[in-house]
Amino acid sequence: MHRISSLAVLMTVLGGCYAATKATIDLSGAQQKLEIARSAGAPERATYAWTMADEFLKKARDEWGRSDYESADAMLKKAAYWADQATSIAQASGVDNADDDFQDAVLPEEESTDEPTSTTQEGVWQ
Repeated sequence: MHRISSLAVLMTVLGGCYAATKATIDLSGAQQKLEIARSAGAPERATYAWTMADEFLKKARDEWGRSDYESADAMLKKAAYWADQATSIAQASGVDNADDDFQDAVLPEEESTDEPTSTTQEGVWQ
C-alpha cells in the first residue's frame, strides 16, 4: 500500500515537471516565431495578426508565471499560429518595398501646349 501511494506521488511530480518543461520550450519557440514575424515587417504590414500573436504570447507568459502550464500551452499554440500568419501576410505584401519607391518618385512635369483641348469625343456619351 505504501509503495502504491509513493508511486502516485512520484508520477504526479514527474508529470508536473514535464508540463513545465514543455511549456518553457513552447514559450521559446513562440518567441522565435514572433521575432521572425517582426523581421519580416509584420508590425507594419500585418497589424492584426501581429497584435494577436503578441497578445497571446503576453497572456501565455502570464499563465506560465502562475504555473498554469495547460493554459499557457494553449495560448502559446495560438501565439505561434498568429505569428506564422503575420509572417506569411508580411512576406506576401512585398518585402522589396516597391510601392514605397513608387510613391517617393518624382514624376516629370507635363509640358503644356497652347492648343485648346476638347473634352468631348465623338461617339462618347457624357
